[in-house]
Amino acid sequence: MYAAPFHMLNDPMEGRYYYFGSAVSRGFERALLRSKSRRNILSLSKTKTNTLLWSYYAGGHTGVAIGIRRPKDAVSSLVVRDVTYDSGVYLDAKAVQRPPEQLALDILTQKQMPWEHEHEVRVFSDENYVRVTVVELVLGCNTSFLDESLFRQLAKRCHPRVPVTKLRRSALDEPNAVDWQR
Repeated sequence: MYAAPFHMLNDPMEGRYYYFGSAVSRGFERALLRSKSRRNILSLSKTKTNTLLWSYYAGGHTGVAIGIRRPKDAVSSLVVRDVTYDSGVYLDAKAVQRPPEQLALDILTQKQMPWEHEHEVRVFSDENYVRVTVVELVLGCNTSFLDESLFRQLAKRCHPRVPVTKLRRSALDEPNAVDWQR
C-alpha cells in the first residue's frame, strides 16, 4: 500500500506544532522538518463501520475498505503508532531536548480532536510502499450491483480466500441512527 510524505496528506494541519518564545531554534526547526519529511506515512483506521469515513473517503459509501495485516516477515524498520487526538501540539524547552526524529514521529501522530472518529493508526516507512497482507474486502452499503460483481470477481481471481462482504446500513456507527429501510 502507498505511504505518502506528510505534506501530501489531505489535512493541511498535518505536522503542525506550536511553540512560544525561543523554545525552538532555527537549526532545530530545520532538523525537525527534515525528520518529518524523511518518513512516508500509511494512514489506516481501526474501524470499518464509521459512516463519516465511508462518506468522505469512499465515494459516499460506494467504495471498498481493504482489511489488512502486517506480514509476519515485515520489515523491522516500520514504525506503527496509534494517533492521539488533542487540541494541538505544543513544544517547550523540555520537548526540544529530545532527538528531532523522535519528536517528528510524535508530531505526526497527533491530530486535532475533530478527527477522533477516524481511530487512526499510522505506519511510518522509509519506502513509498508498505507490504501488507489483504485479509478482507468490505464494500460500501451504496456499492452498485455491477461494482459489487466486479469486486467479487477480482477478489476471487486475485485472492480467492479473502472474504468479500457488503456493509449494511444498520452496521454503520451512527449514534441514534434509524434504519428506515428495514
